[in-house]
Amino acid sequence: MIKIRKVEDKDLLPLSEFLRKVFPTQFETQKYCLQKFEYWWSTNPAYSDQISRGWILESDEAIVGFIGNIPVNIIVDGEAKLAVAAVYWYMDPSLRGIYSIRLFNEFIKQKNISVFQFKYRNESMKIFLSRYNFKEYILPQFQQQYIYMIDKKRLNLYTIAFILFNNLNLKLQGLSELVRRLGFLMGPWKLQKSLVQGNALDEEYTSSICTSCDASFLSLHHLNHRNNDIDIFYDVKTLNWLYFSERENNKRIVIQCKRSSDNSLVGYMVFDIYLHNLYREKILHLMEICIEKENLQVLQSLIAFATEIGKQNNINLLILWANSPNIDAYFQSADVLKRSVRTYRYVRLSDSNDMSKLNNECRKINFSLIWPV
Repeated sequence: MIKIRKVEDKDLLPLSEFLRKVFPTQFETQKYCLQKFEYWWSTNPAYSDQISRGWILESDEAIVGFIGNIPVNIIVDGEAKLAVAAVYWYMDPSLRGIYSIRLFNEFIKQKNISVFQFKYRNESMKIFLSRYNFKEYILPQFQQQYIYMIDKKRLNLYTIAFILFNNLNLKLQGLSELVRRLGFLMGPWKLQKSLVQGNALDEEYTSSICTSCDASFLSLHHLNHRNNDIDIFYDVKTLNWLYFSERENNKRIVIQCKRSSDNSLVGYMVFDIYLHNLYREKILHLMEICIEKENLQVLQSLIAFATEIGKQNNINLLILWANSPNIDAYFQSADVLKRSVRTYRYVRLSDSNDMSKLNNECRKINFSLIWPV
């Protein structure tokens, strides 16, 4: 007998085994799976018993399909709302079709949800999700990443392999992307300039490790918000959950920059430190950036602190991206390797009166690159 039902406490262990089987590189151990479940739901400030953790498809009491449901407290144009993110939607190939749609329908028919979200690394879901009024957004904003070498003398085979092949999609980017990366390694990498100038270390701004967020993070975000966009961001409790929850496979750090004269927050960056197993290279990867009035001195102060963290952790590569034309131009002026990258976010606003009004305005949605997974 085949049936769909909500995830219950009794399902967590068998669900962990199911995910390890179908996503072996992402769920290596049962312990990691259970820690992930705790992060998604138990410690999530948006989760309650009234919200489903997801849905499973059972065949003779064995799990053969799953779609996870992660609630997230958000602020939409200044008003508190509830969003949900779908994760790890998978169906046994022999049952795909109507049962996949039925799992998906359980997700989108939830009540009192303002925003529904999916995330994919490619465009494979675009046509399907567009039928359900999901709109596609490609991140980061300029669809470019910059690979910055902290110490050019430490260029080795693993670093070269990472630069050449990581996030390389010949079908999407074309052979020219590989040729461009090869060209960079033939010599131009030696011309990479420092992203940290002398004035980054003056006494006007001070950067340090941050261990918790307060309302100043929201104030800084709203200060930088473009008035013509629909602004979707997280509340303070959710920021602390996203930024400071313990992780087994990577470490997340938050660097804050404050004005020395009054100790006010003027910028912050969120980085993930992870070991790329294929290339045996530790990476410091930018996940979030917010800087008051695109101040380049603040940017340099934050990057200077990030490079010191890299040196302390034996990391030689920073993966950066820009959230404004000025910052993008600054990275380009340093002759840092630039590569094309795309992450696809699919967003559907609910049919409620207030959200429908926003939808009808056809404004661009501005939201965080941080994903609750």
